[in-house]
Amino acid sequence: MTDEVRIVLIHGNAGATIDGIWFPYLKRELEGRGHHVVAHTFPDPIKGRMRYWLPYLTDVIKPDERTVIVGHSSGALTALRYAESAPLLGTFVVAGHHTDCGFELERRSGFFDTPWDWAAIKRNQRFIVQFHSTDDPWVPVEVAKELHGLADSRLILMEGMGHFGSYDQQMETFPELLEAVCQELENDPSFR
Repeated sequence: MTDEVRIVLIHGNAGATIDGIWFPYLKRELEGRGHHVVAHTFPDPIKGRMRYWLPYLTDVIKPDERTVIVGHSSGALTALRYAESAPLLGTFVVAGHHTDCGFELERRSGFFDTPWDWAAIKRNQRFIVQFHSTDDPWVPVEVAKELHGLADSRLILMEGMGHFGSYDQQMETFPELLEAVCQELENDPSFR
């Protein structure tokens, strides 16, 4: 284990990659501020199934208690499932959810086959910060608010952001997320 904080970026499913939406911006800006960023396109990016994503995170990326994960949609699910059994420094949940929201692709992903262990998820990290848009077409704001209650996250609600860049929405920057990540790291006593 190293004392250096690593920031791991995890994209969503439906063909998303780490080279899409605001991920290149966030990686570039964080690295420009001296942070170590890990950004891989996960296997099975169309279906985003847990049986591939969780082992990839665990065995290839190997997060630890000095790792912050920024997960978008299914990437957030991966981070939360990981935190059920292993420590992280914290998680940024962007357009996250804890149910399949009525979508077959999500239902078949494996992320919802077992109940969530919210006590472990909270215990295994120092913070959970959640970004959600009131007009998300895939994850209703009510689901986000319920997740906020279950995860005891800091919820940042935004307007007009949709699913934060997925599908046909063009979103190449995300300064609010960049600021939140930097602020959380500055507030961490071990980072100073």
